[in-house]
Parts: sequence; C-alpha cells; structure tokens
Amino acid sequence: MTSPTSQHLNSYLADPTGTLKLTDVRIGRVRIGEMIVTGREAAIHAQEIINDACERTRRARLGKNGTRYPEPLPVAAPARLLSIEIRDYLADRERMGLARNTIEATARTLKLLQMACGDIPVSRIDHAHIYRLWDLLRWAPPLLLSDPMYRDWTFERAVARGKALRVDPPAPATAEKHRRFLVTFFGRLEHAKAIAASPMRVFAEVKKDLAIDPNKAERLFDEADLQRIFAPQTFIPWAMKAPHRWWVPMLGLYTGARINEVAQLKLADIVQESGVWCIRIQKTVDSDLSHKDRNRSRQSLKGKAAVRTLPIPQPLLDAGLLAFVEDVRACGHPRLFPHLSAGVRRDTGETNARYSQGVLNQFSRYMKGLGFPPGVGFHAFRHTIATELHHKGVPDEDIALVTGHSISKRVPVLHEAYFHKKPELARTKQIAVLEKYRPDVVLPVYQAGQFESALSDPRKFYP
Repeated sequence: MTSPTSQHLNSYLADPTGTLKLTDVRIGRVRIGEMIVTGREAAIHAQEIINDACERTRRARLGKNGTRYPEPLPVAAPARLLSIEIRDYLADRERMGLARNTIEATARTLKLLQMACGDIPVSRIDHAHIYRLWDLLRWAPPLLLSDPMYRDWTFERAVARGKALRVDPPAPATAEKHRRFLVTFFGRLEHAKAIAASPMRVFAEVKKDLAIDPNKAERLFDEADLQRIFAPQTFIPWAMKAPHRWWVPMLGLYTGARINEVAQLKLADIVQESGVWCIRIQKTVDSDLSHKDRNRSRQSLKGKAAVRTLPIPQPLLDAGLLAFVEDVRACGHPRLFPHLSAGVRRDTGETNARYSQGVLNQFSRYMKGLGFPPGVGFHAFRHTIATELHHKGVPDEDIALVTGHSISKRVPVLHEAYFHKKPELARTKQIAVLEKYRPDVVLPVYQAGQFESALSDPRKFYP
C-alpha cells in the first residue's frame, strides 16, 4: 500500500502508542467516515480492512466493466479465531493417531501462544506475536498451565511473576520442541490457505548448546557400576519382592531395550524363530479394548523403528528366563509382568500405556540407595550397550538392529519391504552383535516356582 492512509498505519505500527484517527478514507467505492485505531492489534485489523478494499478495487478495474459475480475473498480473510483453529488442529492430531503425549505437548505450546497474542484471527498473527511467545516461554512461572492460581492471568502478569521468581531459562531442546510444534501448526494453516504465510518462516532451528555441566551425572555404567547394581547381597533381596524387579533390570542390561518396551511384554512376545528364542518388541491388540475406536492396545512404542525382534542373549537364558515364562504361563495371565499397571487417565478413562512407571520408581529408589546420583537410572543400560558396541567397531546400523533406533536409509523401500523377508539373516547379525557385549556381571539364576506366591493371587494382577 502506498496511499497516505497506508503510510499513516505503517508509521503507527512502528510505534503503536497513543491513538491514530483516520477520517474520510476513500478507496474505490469504499467510504470510511472515521476510523479510530488504538493499539497494535487494532492497527493490524485496520490494515487488513484497507488491504481488502484495495484488492477489491483493483480486481474491479481489471475487467472492462467489472464483473457481476461475487468477488472471491482474499487469502485468509475472514480468518477463524486462534482458539477454533487450535481445537480443530488438535482433533486432527487425534485422528492421525499421534501419541497422546505428543498431542498434549502440542496443546501446551499452542495454549501459551494464545496467552501471548490473545484469541485473535490467525491471519493477524505475525512475527511480533512469536517474539512475545518466546518472552513468555523464557519467563513462564512453574505450573503456569496447570495451577488453578494462574487460570486468568495475563501475559504481562505471568512474565512479571517469572521474573520475580527468577526462573531458569528453558533448555535449548525444550525451546526447539516448541518451535517445531509451531512450525507444524502454522504450516498446516498455510497449506489450508487459512493464512497467507506462516510467521514461523523467519525463526530458524534453535542452536544446540555445547556447554557441559560438570556436575551432571554421566548416564553410562562402567563395570564397577554394573557389579554394584547386581551384587547378590543387595540385588537379590530387593528383586525377590516382585517378578518385574528380578527380570526388568536384567533384560535392560543385555538388550538395551527401553524400560516401557520391557515392562509391557506379553507372553506372546516370547517366541522361537528357527530354533532361536527371541523377544518381539511390538504393539498388539488387547481383546478387551476392541470396542474402542482407538488405543486398542495398552502397549505403546516410541516409533516405527522401535518395532523389532531380538534374540534373547545367552546369559538371560542361562539365568532361567524361559523357566519364568513357563511359570507365568501357568498362572494364566497374558503379560510377562502382571503386577505392573498401564495406568488410566483420569480425564478420559483411556489407558496411559505406561507399564514402566511402577518399576521405574522402584528401580530409581534402589539406585539411590546404592549411592547413584539423580539422573542415573534404567536408561543408562541403553546408553551403555550402545556405547560399548560402538567402541568395539560395530556399525551404527547393526547397533540400531538391537536398540531400535531410527537409521537414515538411502533406499528405504529395500529396508522396509524386502529386508524383513529374511529374518534369520537379521537374527544372525543381531546374535553376532550381542555376543560382543559381555559385561562382567554374574546374574542370579531363577528357580522354577520362585514367585509362586506372587503369581498365585490374581487380585494383585493388572490387565
């Protein structure tokens, strides 16, 4: 826009203080007797009105006598309110089958966005609103979105509260997560032509922080650490209290599997392939949930790469894992660790699909009792096996066959459609990889019927 009216608006937007009064505005057939603008949001709205009028006038002059058909609305006008777009976007995330944790994290980011810019039409959100959001993320007080005390707080009040509390800044990874959620949200609106352009185009990826905290505990076990964890005089008394205490740490030690992958195992996940006993890390339907449209399984996986079949390392077989499997099979429960609960969401009644929480808390307390610092827990088994295999010269793609990490593939069709046709070849490679990892640990041997008392009371079982 180059008209005097546009120039006045642009000047006001550069310094939106006081009040701007526009009189006798004429654009084609549009007449505005008087327009009073107070504040930046009102100036943006006035600018949209002027732009709309200019676009209509331009189109009318393109034809010889204009057109008798209704003019199409310019892109993003009229736009829907941010709250409505957020509601529909999150519902679509549900439809796509995204993990509940991902949807909830996205909702938190978008709720902060609405707090930063107000419930305005999405077409009016620009880079300045994103700057306000960064400011809110920097100074948001703890529990801003969950504590009822903050329910009606404004952006200004929340930021002032955070500054008064001198809250720590978010980690770079957290800031980058918020940025990615916003890029996806505004990208969807842009593709749907709800907005002319995404305000996130100018915000690049957050630079990774290379600073090292010397006080942060190393998430890696050495031989002395492993011997301390599995020392018979401490491990056996602790582990004898429940079957999952006995086996989950051992499975983590020798497979590097995530704790929830181990905790949610079913008897059907222990299989024999071509004479090789294996553990299938997978997600299968629970028949009692078949009436639901979604979440038909109480199991969960981090992603597609997590689906894998692992040969059971020989030390676990020597420790009596198959004898324990038979004991559980005799009790009639479909899961390997029936005393662990997946949990239920209070708001929806759906499963949390987190069988790991109970054993994670128990193992963390055990580690604390052994003198390990906070932050060092079950996941360190995964770091340890991956690191040891790497230093033994095992290729990354072979380590990923065990750990279930995603590997970039030059020819993904071959990997996804053909390589799995020869599972025995993958097992041979996995066995060779796992043979290279032999920690200096002596595992206690399971005795058949060892948990007969615990497995004989179905009242203590969870579905």
